[in-house]
Amino acid sequence: MLVQMNRHIATLIAAALVVSAAGCGESLNSHFVYSDQTEALMAEAQNGFPVKGDAEALPGAKQLVDERFGDPQSLNAWSKLPIDFGGLTGRVVETPDASVAIKELVLEFDGDVAVEQDSPLTLQFVTGAAAKGGDGPTVVVIEKWVAKDGKASLSATMNKDNAPVAGDVVVLNGGRVLQHGRGLYMRHCSHCHGTSGDGDGPTAQYLVPRPRDYRQGVFKFTSTNDIAKTSRDDLHRVLKNGIPGTYMPSFVPMLNEDDKHAVVEYVRFLAMRGEFEKKIGVELAPDFSKEAVAARIEGGESKSEIVESLREFLSEDMADSLEFVSDDLASAWTTADTDAAVITPDISRVPDTAESRRLGRELYLSKGINCADCHGIAGKGDGPQTTIFEKNPVTQQLYDTSGLHDVWDNVNQPRNLTRGIYRGGRRPVDLFRRIHAGIKGSRMPSFKIVPHEQIWHIVNYVLSIPFEIEPGHAPGINNTPVAPTPTP
Repeated sequence: MLVQMNRHIATLIAAALVVSAAGCGESLNSHFVYSDQTEALMAEAQNGFPVKGDAEALPGAKQLVDERFGDPQSLNAWSKLPIDFGGLTGRVVETPDASVAIKELVLEFDGDVAVEQDSPLTLQFVTGAAAKGGDGPTVVVIEKWVAKDGKASLSATMNKDNAPVAGDVVVLNGGRVLQHGRGLYMRHCSHCHGTSGDGDGPTAQYLVPRPRDYRQGVFKFTSTNDIAKTSRDDLHRVLKNGIPGTYMPSFVPMLNEDDKHAVVEYVRFLAMRGEFEKKIGVELAPDFSKEAVAARIEGGESKSEIVESLREFLSEDMADSLEFVSDDLASAWTTADTDAAVITPDISRVPDTAESRRLGRELYLSKGINCADCHGIAGKGDGPQTTIFEKNPVTQQLYDTSGLHDVWDNVNQPRNLTRGIYRGGRRPVDLFRRIHAGIKGSRMPSFKIVPHEQIWHIVNYVLSIPFEIEPGHAPGINNTPVAPTPTP
């Protein structure tokens, strides 16, 4: 059914389809978990306020997330997000006299509707009286579809109280892609990445490195610039190739192209859910976290005053905050799939010569770039930065373990370049993009201001490191002999 929202925020959702996702035996009792940030809010900020007298209900952080994304058994397809939920959008062209029960409609869609279907066609009413529910259904099954004239015979009779009218927006077979992706994810991915995409599935504790936690909306290995999200192509490439040096395998033997597309869309869905929850927490935490409330009480405010200020914020200010948050989320993920977001070298790769490798090593060791500070002079991932004790940016306390840490608070060991294993791909352009954009969520910074020719020299040198006899003595560098090419 169409998600029913508090009147202050109802206009923020263009359309929401409830997508039944049951069907995987292992996931019948699964549920999405909330982040530690959400759990750290005061109870009222987490759970909102129920209807009380003349005061309307006000959703808290958990309900705001659930209303837009649902739960694993009943996913909400929030159409504002750039996700291929599946289904054809269309509209009602003609209806019978609304004074009588309706069982036939004339529809048109923004795409061809096949006459023969493997399963019944479902029709979701997105706008108009039919979308509001009442005593009638918001989703009906089309028993018969006549493509040439757009006539749809419905399985359920719709009464005049919730009758659709010409112009009402509908979605045919809404959510099929998301539903399919969710089933595949639960079967192949959740045991490592968790039902919520939090990287805490039942096998995660045994894996090093830990599986990715999608909830920050951050993915390490992308083809996009340093400020852009991951693209669909990036996620598809990971499913195809896996991530070398980790437990992330290639899914080529198990998933066809449609399957991979569905999994990519569902992973994006989980990432956007987590990021949306995080952004809500950012709005609420400064004044309404348990820690902030304790400080306010210590400063002289009463609990009842704080609760009332929260009620006022949810009623008057949250709508504007959510509009900004949702617009920003949709824009960022949409931009990631544009050509402008993709890193494209402005010159072709320079020839992989001894001189190029020599120049690359000089840049590798230079003060301006200083790759050796993390990767070490010999490229073994043992630079001086790996011995320091970093400060946690959230707690402002030193980590218990030395070394660099990523945004998931895992020790972020710089890559041992002597092994020739590159998690983001071993194509020269993959290494170019790692240097240009850095590695998102890690301590590998962006060197986008470095001229592209110089980046190519570094790429040529890095690719030669596994073949060095000693640092700076790869074949062809410093007169190190090159092995003769075998004669066929």
